[in-house]
Amino acid sequence: MELRQILKERFGHPDFRPSQESIISHIAEGRDALVVMPTGAGKSICYQLPALARGGTTLVVSPLIALMKDQVDALRALDIKAGLLNSSLNKSEYQENMAQLQAGEMELLYIAPERFTPAFLRMLKGVDLRLLAIDEAHCLSQWGHDFRPDYLRLGDVRKALGNLPTVALTATATPEVQADITKTLGLEDARRFITGFDRENLILEVAAVQKKGEKLPMLAELVKPGPAIVYCATRKNVEKATISLRECGVMAGMYHAGLSIADRTRVQDDFMSGKIPVVVATNAFGMGIDKHDIRCIVHYEMPGTVEAYYQEIGRAGRDGRMARAILLHHAADYHIQRFFIDNANPPAEWAHMLLDWLRNQGQNPIFATLDEMASAMPSDAGTRAVGNCITILRREGVVRRIKPTDRPTTVRRLENPREKRPSGLRGTVWDRLVDRGVQVGEQLQFNQGEWASQLEMTREQLQGALSGLHSRGFIEFRAADRMGGVELIEDAPPFVLDDRSVNARRASEYARLDKMTGYATARCRRRYIVEYFGEKAPFEECGTCDACRRSVGDSSAQSLSPDQEAVVLKSLSCLVRMTRATGKDGFPTGLVSRVLVGSREERVRNWGFDLLPTYGLLGAGAGRVGWRIGEVEDVLGALVAAGALAEQYVTREVSGKNRTYKEIGMTDLGLSVMRRTALDFQMVFPHAQKLERTAPTRASADEEALVALLRDVRRQLADKHDVPAYVIFSNKTLTALAEEMPKTGRELGAVHGMGKTRVARYGKPILAVIAGYCA
Repeated sequence: MELRQILKERFGHPDFRPSQESIISHIAEGRDALVVMPTGAGKSICYQLPALARGGTTLVVSPLIALMKDQVDALRALDIKAGLLNSSLNKSEYQENMAQLQAGEMELLYIAPERFTPAFLRMLKGVDLRLLAIDEAHCLSQWGHDFRPDYLRLGDVRKALGNLPTVALTATATPEVQADITKTLGLEDARRFITGFDRENLILEVAAVQKKGEKLPMLAELVKPGPAIVYCATRKNVEKATISLRECGVMAGMYHAGLSIADRTRVQDDFMSGKIPVVVATNAFGMGIDKHDIRCIVHYEMPGTVEAYYQEIGRAGRDGRMARAILLHHAADYHIQRFFIDNANPPAEWAHMLLDWLRNQGQNPIFATLDEMASAMPSDAGTRAVGNCITILRREGVVRRIKPTDRPTTVRRLENPREKRPSGLRGTVWDRLVDRGVQVGEQLQFNQGEWASQLEMTREQLQGALSGLHSRGFIEFRAADRMGGVELIEDAPPFVLDDRSVNARRASEYARLDKMTGYATARCRRRYIVEYFGEKAPFEECGTCDACRRSVGDSSAQSLSPDQEAVVLKSLSCLVRMTRATGKDGFPTGLVSRVLVGSREERVRNWGFDLLPTYGLLGAGAGRVGWRIGEVEDVLGALVAAGALAEQYVTREVSGKNRTYKEIGMTDLGLSVMRRTALDFQMVFPHAQKLERTAPTRASADEEALVALLRDVRRQLADKHDVPAYVIFSNKTLTALAEEMPKTGRELGAVHGMGKTRVARYGKPILAVIAGYCA
């Protein structure tokens, strides 16, 4: 089947995005590739479509369970045969996926790198494998920002699979990291597709503060209208920022590695479904967050690298609309990151001391607390240093970590004169012990997770059954401690780390931190990022970042067309009317935008702005194309960049608390523009294509009402099929449905992002909603 036909029939897309077709054609022909493509530009389809074109099974290596599940759910919704193998599966699910794999019924199989055991690799020799795709490939580079030791084995895995055609994909890779990826995987001759690091729809800003205490009051305004993510460097600041937002009335979820898996999963699901508009998180809230309508990413502190920053801000604006990335910058943030770097690179001698201690324990694996391991090191080292030394030993391939859930449970069988056989779940577990041939007085060690899966119980049920057998005198039961272990790798290479190599790594990380610091003072932030990743920016100044908006002589600015000028004059006149009516010098951008589109929100009516003659001037009406709130905010932001409006942070007491937020106000230039006396005024006008549309029909003038109805039916379908809402159809498709209002299945299939599969599965309720709306 021809590639474009697969794209349309299997994925519902009418055409390729820029750069996709050449990449997909290359991979579909069975040739190796390294793909570096910005977040949100369509990396996944660059291996998913070749997988279907080549037939057989494609192995996809992915670092996170949540990321695998989202991808598999989305593919299955398109009737693509996809599955996964990881620790989230119960016994029957695992066996079902393995059976499909071995029967050749799996088109794409997602797998974690640690799953490639010798036994699993032997099994794969009987599978018709056609392609190996390694997602988030920067994880295998020791110089990358998200290094995962398990990824280092993938070069050997590829050899074991017969040097299967391979594609490595990432959104963040400097030339140094690209070289590391290709060398480790044996892809030195692979074609490199570097599609650019410039995200035109991201407005990059840095808000410098004089005191750390100024940051918290700013957050509540910065995260509006949402959805938004606030990244913090420490768990403590995650908690502080979350509390601050909640006290300001913002529904905010909290996410960091110190929370339980259940709590983290709930927060992520609520954010993805739209139940909460804001998440405050450490970088643990990372890969797998594929929410297309995130409007803002706020960094409470500066990250340690440009790569990490670029990846995190790349989660905003995936729907193509304008989005913001704001870095709250304080000089002390630099020292926080230096502290992290220093701790991550302890003296080489400490790592050797810990390795000697592990080797002298007389057992393998070794289960011990960090405090116990710290006894092998100088008294000033501490448990944090132990953890970092373990990371070093893992990086050098000397040890591997054993999760607390993998630690064995110990059971000793006792004589029980009171009962012959227990009942219920206890009886099921007792039968298991008897079947294993455990005699009275004998001791057995086993993995609780494996037993729970095999017995088709939850871990909690198994724990309860074992405790019940213990209390009734059948067994002596000692649960696994909530503590991980370390396993020495038998065929590990010699451990030759010395202080010279430690110092070189520390210096490299300092240099990358200095590059991140340089971003905060860059003349053009977009150009700075593009050139950091080794590309030549096609502009001197982007004209959209806050640094360029403060500069003079923006070469991308142009004189306004008559239609653009009309929008600008209405916007400026509205702000003047609002200031005259209240005596205030400025207002938040969101409030001005709502007045201009004719919002009926309470805060608009409380001020009496719905009575102004400028109320609703950019809303839909007879002969007018209606602007959305976010689009008007983009126009106001462009007027700030051009100097017609000025923005400043103000601190006011709201509900008994000081809150700091940004307001826009008129400048002398803005008044001249409004009076049409600034004859040489130029600006970068956003959404210019909007003015090229014809006048709307009566139905499209109230398009937002249909969008709301379609959003409701999408949520109902998502709940019914137990998938994320974007799997049903994307926000871009939602907008297209409201604009085109298809009446037949054929018309529905022609809408961007639908296709035959979605029409067959979801078409009837979608067409019913549109028909009811038109009626």
